[in-house]
Amino acid sequence: MKFKNRTTIKIKGLNQERALNNLAKKVDIYNLKRKEQNIAEFEVDFRKWKQTLAIIKEQGLEILSISHKGFISSFGRLFSSYGLLIGIIISILFYCVQYNFIWKIEVWGTEDVESSEIIDFANKNLNSRFRFSIDTENLEIKLKDNFDQISSVSVAIVGQSLIINLNEATMPDEMEGEYQPIISEFDGMITQITLIQGTLNVKVGDIVQKGDILVYPYIIDSQGEQREVNPKATIMADIWHTASIHHYDYYIETKRTGRKIVNSEVLLLGLSIYQNKNDINFEQYETEEYIENLTHNLIIPFKLKKTIFYEVEIIEHIQPFEEVKDEKIEQARQKALIFLQENEIIINENYTIKEDVGCFVINYTITTNRNIGNT
Repeated sequence: MKFKNRTTIKIKGLNQERALNNLAKKVDIYNLKRKEQNIAEFEVDFRKWKQTLAIIKEQGLEILSISHKGFISSFGRLFSSYGLLIGIIISILFYCVQYNFIWKIEVWGTEDVESSEIIDFANKNLNSRFRFSIDTENLEIKLKDNFDQISSVSVAIVGQSLIINLNEATMPDEMEGEYQPIISEFDGMITQITLIQGTLNVKVGDIVQKGDILVYPYIIDSQGEQREVNPKATIMADIWHTASIHHYDYYIETKRTGRKIVNSEVLLLGLSIYQNKNDINFEQYETEEYIENLTHNLIIPFKLKKTIFYEVEIIEHIQPFEEVKDEKIEQARQKALIFLQENEIIINENYTIKEDVGCFVINYTITTNRNIGNT
């Protein structure tokens, strides 16, 4: 029995005789058939089908379909199918075994307590990672006994994770430092101060930055002693809200046309066991690639690798700044207005324009007056 490993190609177009004659000089053609006036079908050796496609495209003909037959093609499909099936069976076996073990410990609800401390403690007190031998109630008791910051805790097994959900104990104000200074919430220049209680660290006319101390939480009493108090004050300041817009007289934009080609692979242990690849016929394109799990909670999971080719076109933009100057200034103003509070009064507005090589930068500033203390 003789196996013929061939590829059947169906083409469409005019002047097929000349194209096929050029092809026959390099590739043997078998079983040529005319389906219609401008549609033909023929076979070539399986080993030369890619070379055939390249020659046909050079001749300007459209390729309607491609199919393979013979021992090599059948063996390739069989290998891919059985390889995928074997991989799935292996993964199911791994899943059944490893699902009974805990592989991850998560801690929820921590602020003051370090999650790493809780995880280290849990690891040391777990006799086994086998889910059915873990005593969650006993672990809850040990956590409460060893961490004073925890007021309540629950331990649960979810999937292959051990979830430790805790509530931290709250401390009374006098224990965690009741007296705190007044801190500036914004950058600005101080215009007015009304001190009710505390010790000032600034004066009218000072320029402060966000985070600077405005009022200390103490006073000096009549005996010259420092006494802690809750600071209270109203401190008004001019605040500058600035936004910028850039304009280029000339720039090149890369824009996607909406056409794309997707190539995909199934990976097992980093090895490709199945591929679906298409020819990239875009002149210009950009790519995105990502890998995702086909199955979850597996020690050796299947992964799907996708590469997306997006066709792009290059667009040149030429727009002198003077033609859009007013529009760009308004855009910068609208960006600055975003920083204002509701119904806030604007004291002043101004803008500057800086020119660089082919680029204009508009800085728009809006000035308001607000209380910058946090009382």
